[in-house]
Amino acid sequence: MKYDSDYYFLRESGNSFSYMLEQKRTSDQGLRHLMSIRSIKHRVLGPGVVEIIEGNPDLFTPSDYHETAEQLVSEKFMQVLQGFNLPGVDFYQTNIVSGSKTWTEHYYMHIWHHHRAIHKGRSKIDGTYIDDDFILESLSLDGNVLDKIPLEERLVFRLEEDPTFLFHETVVQALREANLTGLSFQRVDEWSIGSAFE
Repeated sequence: MKYDSDYYFLRESGNSFSYMLEQKRTSDQGLRHLMSIRSIKHRVLGPGVVEIIEGNPDLFTPSDYHETAEQLVSEKFMQVLQGFNLPGVDFYQTNIVSGSKTWTEHYYMHIWHHHRAIHKGRSKIDGTYIDDDFILESLSLDGNVLDKIPLEERLVFRLEEDPTFLFHETVVQALREANLTGLSFQRVDEWSIGSAFE
């Protein structure tokens, strides 16, 4: 349980929460693999393209963070993370389009560095750990796994068992200090599946 207060989920908030964005068909085909737990650099040859599918497009201005099926971040957000020299975190330039307007300073964030770090005794799931066929209801991290991984290799990572991305408190602090818009954080030990709707 010692790591449950050190790691955070990233969530949409504020103005970002008022819109739903989705990747367009004109987006580079390689970006269809953003949920992969390996690098996709060899697949991506061009920019991504995202459009607003819900919310008033006339009032839209981009935030520093938007959840699509993946995670879309601003250049400012990207620069904060690049300062940590994170393994297994890549960024792909992505345009946000709304009618005749185009914003070019956003990036899909692909977090493919992963660790099998769910503590099966303390976490709650709906389903089975066999073939990772479950919905995560509450999370506790396995200290025996994370103890063996140097901090710089687990500052930001994806759970191998579940498409959940975790941010260490040092990264969260840097993001908070950057005064970014459209995002909030929730500590692992305060999160449950129901809290996603609060």
